[in-house]
Amino acid sequence: MDKKLKKFELIDFWHMFFMIAMPIICVGGLTLFPFKLRLPLIYTTGIISLLAFVFGRKKVKLNFVNVAGILLLGYLLVQLTYSYDPQSTFNFFIIYACAITLLFIDMPLDNIEKIITVMYVFCIVIAISILISVPIKNCMITYFNFIVNPNNTPSVREAILKELAIGSYSGFAREKGEAAYIMNVGLAIVFSRFFSEGKLNKKDTVAFLMLFSALMLTSKRTMLSVTVICFIVFMVVSKIKGKFFKFACVALIAVFAVFFILMFLPDFANVFNRFMDKENMESMGSRDLLWIYMEMMLSKYWLFGAGFASYNNFAYDNGFRNNKEKWNYHGHNSYYQALSETGIVGFTILIAFLAIALFLTIKYIRTSNASNSQMRVLLFSLYIQVMMDFYAITGNPFYTNHMIFVLFFAIGIMLCVGRSTEDKVTTKIRTRGLAYE
Repeated sequence: MDKKLKKFELIDFWHMFFMIAMPIICVGGLTLFPFKLRLPLIYTTGIISLLAFVFGRKKVKLNFVNVAGILLLGYLLVQLTYSYDPQSTFNFFIIYACAITLLFIDMPLDNIEKIITVMYVFCIVIAISILISVPIKNCMITYFNFIVNPNNTPSVREAILKELAIGSYSGFAREKGEAAYIMNVGLAIVFSRFFSEGKLNKKDTVAFLMLFSALMLTSKRTMLSVTVICFIVFMVVSKIKGKFFKFACVALIAVFAVFFILMFLPDFANVFNRFMDKENMESMGSRDLLWIYMEMMLSKYWLFGAGFASYNNFAYDNGFRNNKEKWNYHGHNSYYQALSETGIVGFTILIAFLAIALFLTIKYIRTSNASNSQMRVLLFSLYIQVMMDFYAITGNPFYTNHMIFVLFFAIGIMLCVGRSTEDKVTTKIRTRGLAYE
């Protein structure tokens, strides 16, 4: 009796911790307190998950996805022996080790939906903070400085004012790229609700308008493109009847809404102006300068790589400077950087992990008889995966702690729901077999 009680308490505590930790880690933004809590929560999540598996005696079910994840983690461990920058490789090995535990999530669907709902609330609050920043000059600094810059750090204030000067807004997220990412997580939740049921209630419709408008105000081109790409992907994979007519109407209304907004609120046009900047588009915002050093690294370490996350040190040692200082923001092309750092061998494992996870998600969506709740989780997972896979072309999602976590969380809940749908099918087959006998 005591053992059962202890087991229940451990698993229950694990689920409760997840509900608190995951929203802060994944969509807490870059303001002081969520940012300071993020790394400790990541480490604690890994430790508690491991304890839950060991002492809760949870069965670890292996599949192609988590096996590929384990192989990737093992490869990073081996790289510690020869990495160009062992300390950075070790730091990310720990992050990925904690994230790997998310691939073995085994919790009730209700708990998963509660975690996603709390994340939804975070996203909407940050969206509102972005929207109110437009009519109220220096809104965050003047009225919410205790949130965005409680220590009154001059560099933080300067960064916020610099964003505002170019017509970009980030609200409580405190950085436009972070804000754009968080808006997309919120849109992932809205999309999952719409495409699982074929309709949106009034609250979700308002939330969609707020999230999309806030996303436009961040002026981040790639993240805005993600929304369009995910919409198209969802159109193809969803099983809603009459979806093309419904979604064509939605798309038409959305286009008219965007033009209406642009006519009266010029701040929203900034993101489209960036698309029209031919010189900036051709150089991918000067990212091509960063990619030169990946080519150099790949030419030297093409088979086994130079060590994960060693790009910054390699670029510095080979002459790259940012205002005479070391560049610490990675290569802004996660695929190219991962190829140069892990070589053909490690890169093959990484791509296999991402591809199998995406394939399996689409398979569950297309072939399983999932309930609306299960379908919402699967579609949320699909959006997050597509977002990260696409953003990796010009961004650093594989080298950003919370983005790594949200990706592994999305894949983990997909595997959890997938197991439950497969168990349901297996049960039906067995029941029919007994009835036949």
